[in-house]
Amino acid sequence: MKSKIYLLILCVFLTVVAKAQESQEQPIDTLTRYVAGIGSDLSVLKRLKISGYIQPQWQHIDSAGAPSYAGGDFVASDGKSPVSSRFMMRRGRFKFTYDYENVRFLMNIDVTEKGVAMRETYVKVTDPWVKMFSLSVGCLQVPFGYEVTYSSSERETPERARYNQILFPTERDLGIFGTIEFPSRSPLYGFKIDVSVINGSASVSPEFDNNKDFTGRLQYSRTSKNEKTTYALGTSLYNGGYRTGSVKDYEFKTLPNGEEGFDFAEDTSNYNRVSKRNYMGIDAQVSISTKAGITTLRGEYITGEQPGSSSASKSPSAMPTSSVYHRDFNGAYFYFIQGIGQSKFQAVVKYDWYDPNTKISGKEIGKSGTNTNTGDIRFDTYGFGLVYHMNRNVKLMTYYDLVKNEETLISAYSTDIPDNVITVRLQCKF
Repeated sequence: MKSKIYLLILCVFLTVVAKAQESQEQPIDTLTRYVAGIGSDLSVLKRLKISGYIQPQWQHIDSAGAPSYAGGDFVASDGKSPVSSRFMMRRGRFKFTYDYENVRFLMNIDVTEKGVAMRETYVKVTDPWVKMFSLSVGCLQVPFGYEVTYSSSERETPERARYNQILFPTERDLGIFGTIEFPSRSPLYGFKIDVSVINGSASVSPEFDNNKDFTGRLQYSRTSKNEKTTYALGTSLYNGGYRTGSVKDYEFKTLPNGEEGFDFAEDTSNYNRVSKRNYMGIDAQVSISTKAGITTLRGEYITGEQPGSSSASKSPSAMPTSSVYHRDFNGAYFYFIQGIGQSKFQAVVKYDWYDPNTKISGKEIGKSGTNTNTGDIRFDTYGFGLVYHMNRNVKLMTYYDLVKNEETLISAYSTDIPDNVITVRLQCKF
């Protein structure tokens, strides 16, 4: 009994001592603890960055319902009813980036009237020693060429070149990506190497076969000592393809009648075969700052093999359900961008072409017995624009696409179709 009484007295004594110590704490101590807590919370919040941009725009095309690569075909939401003008939210990007030591977590989504879509979403780990090697896993832009990875918020034209939109729809894919970027202390400073192993499913779609694609890009870029000139050279490789299931193949060859055209491949019984997607490209950029303003020249050329359907050569997002046509292609783009003195204006001129089948052209396309179709038509696009940078976060762009197609024996493309587009876009970044 006495032991319980002693224990009770001891507890009361300790409680009184603790209360006494609390009552003796100075206001400065309380403030110090409060500030330390705020600092700890802020250090966590500083790791998270929220950014993005929106691109509302108005467009008009020469003829209602015309096909277009200036933001998509001019049809209503039902996919059929033709329109000739439209307001649209071309891009609505919201990006969340969280950095912790040598690890980055990033999620980027695109919100438009068409819905919500995934864009860059990945985990990136950089070596903590020399910070030269990094490995990313998830959804990233495909490291091929310059324009594919050049941000839509920075680009001086509304859209990428036609061939980039056809070969790399949405410009992204799922896979593993590695980068080597040499630091300034290295004799190889200026070189950057990007490689990836990806699904090869266009439009950020689920994988539909076991085949994986490889991409590689080598770039060298430098800035002059006076910082008035920057230049870069790059070369890219894409090696991949997709399994074609049970459909048959067409190859371009000399036909029995002596014409050049498509005919069935000699052996289409192997239903596990891979239709090859092999590309090679070179690119170059230079920017020079003078009293007249910043002058930028940019160009890229690509060639290779691209399988597709009879009517198109777009990279597929699912296993093909119709015959596959194998074509050799080439394409290119060239930019001329001129800052107007010290003003906030930029003048832009751009030319690009895409020839999906370099072995045939003009009136040979659509000729009876050749099995050629709209998927073989070359397009040349001339672009003219003016960009006004209101401030560092807002810019206004007016741009005109003059599109020319080959004149063929296909009735819909016997002459140049009226598909020129004017775009007026406001971009706001945050």
